[in-house]
Amino acid sequence: MAATLTSAGGLISLLDEDERELQYYGLVQLNEVMGKFWAEISDAISKIEVLYEDETFEHRKLAALVASKIYFHLGAFDDALSFALGAGELFDLTENSAFVQTVVNRAIDKYIELREWQKPIDDKLAAVFERMVERCFESKEFGQVIGIAIEARRLDLLERALTSGNTKQLLAYVQNECVDYIGSIHLQSRVQELLVKVYTQFENPNYEAICQNLAKLNNPSKTAEILTNLIQSGESGILSAYQIAFDLNANSSQDDAAKSEAEGVVAAVTKVQAILSGEESLKLNLESLDSRSSLAHNAVTLSNAFMHAGTTIDNFLRENLDSRPQLPLGVIHQGQTRNGFSLLEPYLPEDSVSSSPFSEGGAFYALGLINASHGSDRGQNVEILQHGASLGLGAAGLGSGSEDVFEALKIVLFADSAVSGEAAAIGMGLVMMGTGHEETIKTMLMYARETQHEKIIRALAVGMGLVMFGRQQEADSLIELLVEEEDPLLRLGAVQMTTMAYTGTGDNNAIRRLLHLAVSDVNDDVRRAAVTGLGFLLLRSPEQVPRMVQLLSESFNPHVRFGATLALGIACAGSGSKAAIAILEPMLKDSVDFVVQGACISLAFILIQQNEVYEPKVAEVRKRFTELIETKNIEPAARFGAAIAQGIINAGGRNVAIGLTSLDGQLSKSACAGMLLFTQFWYWFPLAHFLSLSFKPTALIGVNKDLRVPVLEATCTGRKSLFEYPPNIEQPVAQAPTKVATAVLSTTAKAQRHAKKVEVSAGEGSSSSAAGSGAPAAEGMDVDGAAAAAPKTPTKKTRRQGPESFAESLQGRMSGILVLRDTTPDEPENLIDSVISAGPDDEFMDADDGANTVQPPEPFEYPFDNDTA
Repeated sequence: MAATLTSAGGLISLLDEDERELQYYGLVQLNEVMGKFWAEISDAISKIEVLYEDETFEHRKLAALVASKIYFHLGAFDDALSFALGAGELFDLTENSAFVQTVVNRAIDKYIELREWQKPIDDKLAAVFERMVERCFESKEFGQVIGIAIEARRLDLLERALTSGNTKQLLAYVQNECVDYIGSIHLQSRVQELLVKVYTQFENPNYEAICQNLAKLNNPSKTAEILTNLIQSGESGILSAYQIAFDLNANSSQDDAAKSEAEGVVAAVTKVQAILSGEESLKLNLESLDSRSSLAHNAVTLSNAFMHAGTTIDNFLRENLDSRPQLPLGVIHQGQTRNGFSLLEPYLPEDSVSSSPFSEGGAFYALGLINASHGSDRGQNVEILQHGASLGLGAAGLGSGSEDVFEALKIVLFADSAVSGEAAAIGMGLVMMGTGHEETIKTMLMYARETQHEKIIRALAVGMGLVMFGRQQEADSLIELLVEEEDPLLRLGAVQMTTMAYTGTGDNNAIRRLLHLAVSDVNDDVRRAAVTGLGFLLLRSPEQVPRMVQLLSESFNPHVRFGATLALGIACAGSGSKAAIAILEPMLKDSVDFVVQGACISLAFILIQQNEVYEPKVAEVRKRFTELIETKNIEPAARFGAAIAQGIINAGGRNVAIGLTSLDGQLSKSACAGMLLFTQFWYWFPLAHFLSLSFKPTALIGVNKDLRVPVLEATCTGRKSLFEYPPNIEQPVAQAPTKVATAVLSTTAKAQRHAKKVEVSAGEGSSSSAAGSGAPAAEGMDVDGAAAAAPKTPTKKTRRQGPESFAESLQGRMSGILVLRDTTPDEPENLIDSVISAGPDDEFMDADDGANTVQPPEPFEYPFDNDTA
């Protein structure tokens, strides 16, 4: 029996021999026993390195391999990689061991790092990288090749991987799962250009995917060319062009260049321009919003505005008109671009004469909300009188990058008025959102350091964040600069910029930076904003947020707790996340009123379009909101949060959800801007109206070639109770006084019980025969079965209704606007009449001229004139 080796001392001593064969034998044996005696062998590392450096030693590659394994066990992975490269072919990539996997991973990371910083790469390192990639190709692990190729900026390998496997499936994987997570905008553009190239190689290209990539590349001329070719190819191509135009409008913000390039398409089909401008999608979405009933109740106008967002139901405001109703009108009539000016004209200044600056400022702000992302240059000639005009102009020109609008707002900013300057700074950020314009950032940062107004500095911090929306690594240098500032308001700018630049990316470095600021910064505003920003960064992976903010929600600092509530609400909006609810529900009883406020708002975000069947907590949360509103001794901040939470959870007639991404997962500029500005209600409550930009109708809308809505039935196999509307809030009904029960003697009660027994025994025969006759169930009983239903479009579609509920015959689209192809053209179409009102209700229209001129409401008389203070 062979003796068991208890020490490597004898083998190590062979390295000191003069004969090369003995040294070689010692290295071979040490390599075999490395796993057991690496600690002892590590003492001889210098001897092994000497053998490797001796170029006359024939087996120096073996010495390099042994040295690499020693450094691996010591945790010095860079040295392990260096000697592994020196081992050449002796470093076997096919070996399934922790040593090989760790060194290979380190080699790939090193290669990627050198490629990213454009530094020279050692030939040996490049050889290991190439060998590893070839091994992946041989095993058909194309997903790994795609990930490595993108990180290493090797587009040649990416193209090879896309064309080697299931190309269509791999293209969809790259576009949907990879592109948005690429940190470099330049690399992202190169990958999208490659995707367009590969897509066009098919006999029947996916023009929708091609146009989506061209839109991100800001190449409207090529998009217009594709749409023109589709239109000229016949009816099928026209329908495809319509669908592409709808999707482009849903995923893109206002872009004057793209719209001007679409002029070539208009010559062929005028409807395409209407779709690209957003006119058709606004009209169809407004039709889907249910306006059949009013949910007006005794709550603040902000709550009422959210409840009726986009429905044009403003009865509550007209019947309970206060001194400044214009802002809620902007939310309620959002999308009524044709009649928005007529609606608010009575409140706007006439002939540059200002009668009520607060009312007129609110009217300008509301006008901007109505035309959000669909404004035009018509508003540039209106004299900006109040800060409301700046906010309205910014909302109307959101993402347009208009230099003229920016210059107009800059004039207001440089006037150095705290109120109007604050709005101008936000408006500048909205107009230049996502452009990353260097001069814009330089101008805003310079003025933030010069002005003494905290309102302006804070607004500029938000504005700079909006400008860098989606720019990712391009914003890093500016973020690092702002983080080091002594002024906490400028550090707040670093937080806002990190939030917007990395929204939806889940970038680890950005998350690490926000967490560091959340626990280390000395300013409460910075800490609160940093925690809130986590919700934006992780909105595409909401399941990670509850675990990440669990400890933060228990912080001693109430501002951190408030930020944790908003982070949960933003990331988990509409998901009904049980983990998030479990964290937020106890916070409804927090000792600090604004923490309760944040918990109410976030619970409304999470439970929007949820009912008791999916989440039993819905009824309990709604009841808690009502209690907070009605209880007299509740702090005002908590009551305010509960009131607007009631509006949010019932938003849009309960037919909208909060969506910061489009149907195909692309970030929505207007929705993200609206949510960020909503979080600024901490400083100014009316900014909460911007939340309406984040509302997305949850409807399936089918249109024909004339963009009319036909009667279409979509089979739904889910139970009705899974997605029906929650019950309305019932007002208490006064009950008439009841008579006091008459006293009954014990002897009388005994006689009555005896009589009842006799009556029951006499009727036993008849009751038993009725039981066996198959009598029908009681009338009015609603059995909630799973039989297939056939809702007609446009119809409400909740997030829970996915492929398992609707039939797959609709090209995989479960919601949104779907262009339909008529399979029975010989039969007459049954169309749904438009239900959109031209503006407010007809009773408020001018009956004399029949024009769509909105009349002002009746004068409001304050009923408490005789009250004394």
